[in-house]
Amino acid sequence: MHIKRDAEQWATDPKLVALRRPDPAVVADVIQAIGTPELFEKILLMLLAAGHSKRGGAMVFRRARVPQRLLHWYDQKTRSVTEEAYLGGPYVLDPNYRIFLDGCASGCYWLRDIAPDDFNESEYFRVFYSRIGVTDSMDFLWRIDADSALSFFIERGNGQHSFESADVQAVAALLPIVDAACRRHQEVCAWGAQDGGRDMTHLKLESALENFGKSVLSKREREVLVLTLRGYSAALAGDKLHTTEGTIKIHRKNIHRKLDIGSQAELFALFVRCIPYADPASGADPLQTYESRPTAIGEGDANGLLPLSGLSATAAIAGLQPHNAGPGGSTQPAR
Repeated sequence: MHIKRDAEQWATDPKLVALRRPDPAVVADVIQAIGTPELFEKILLMLLAAGHSKRGGAMVFRRARVPQRLLHWYDQKTRSVTEEAYLGGPYVLDPNYRIFLDGCASGCYWLRDIAPDDFNESEYFRVFYSRIGVTDSMDFLWRIDADSALSFFIERGNGQHSFESADVQAVAALLPIVDAACRRHQEVCAWGAQDGGRDMTHLKLESALENFGKSVLSKREREVLVLTLRGYSAALAGDKLHTTEGTIKIHRKNIHRKLDIGSQAELFALFVRCIPYADPASGADPLQTYESRPTAIGEGDANGLLPLSGLSATAAIAGLQPHNAGPGGSTQPAR
């Protein structure tokens, strides 16, 4: 079950939070940056200091578009996937992005509280998250409106200790400052008001997630499939779908049989190979299109997606096999 903790919920120990109050000079930098392009960097620096971290970034989530990168400070030496990979597809399975879509309120969200219980055993974790050099993270999300939000993510890297409750409390306690600064910034700059329309790459990814396997799977089997891709255990998926763990396991066996696969790794590999064949306009099953493609067409030639981008690229790096039916830091911006 997802647990939402906003600033009020986290700040349960006033004495503890008082020991971690932000430097007035850092807050002054945030105030002075309102109305300028430097605001998000100054807010991130304030949040990183409160969370005792030196790596993190900021991006904009919009319901109908690929996330927009603003900035990211990370260690190049600890990453084994390209910096463009996240925006090429993995974000659709990111727990932070999913709670944004679910309509979570502005607040601080610790990965261990929002990730599904089998997140660390999921194929998404193995082929992407485990390769970005991050051992723990929290997202400070500020709602622009119902369909968009500003996300500041604060990370701990390989070799560092995970966050503690005191770190999350200290960051969450800054919500009033961030809220006031961002609201005033919106008034001055009209920032975040424009969506810019719907994004085809995003629509293809969402269409793939929504329609994958629907030509051969029942509606309930597809619901189980999506939760499996997101890292839900059979027990937690049963709770979410109001059924038993045993029933979920039966659905998973049926999914494997109907898709002619033998593991979750093969399921993930098949899904990412079908993404380029998703058609948002028709809502057709990308699996059906993929398996009926002419043999002369390459794995990633169709529908405008590059052969190895995003989820497909990370799956290839991780060495996933095709479906047996055919199938010092940096300031570069990325997730």
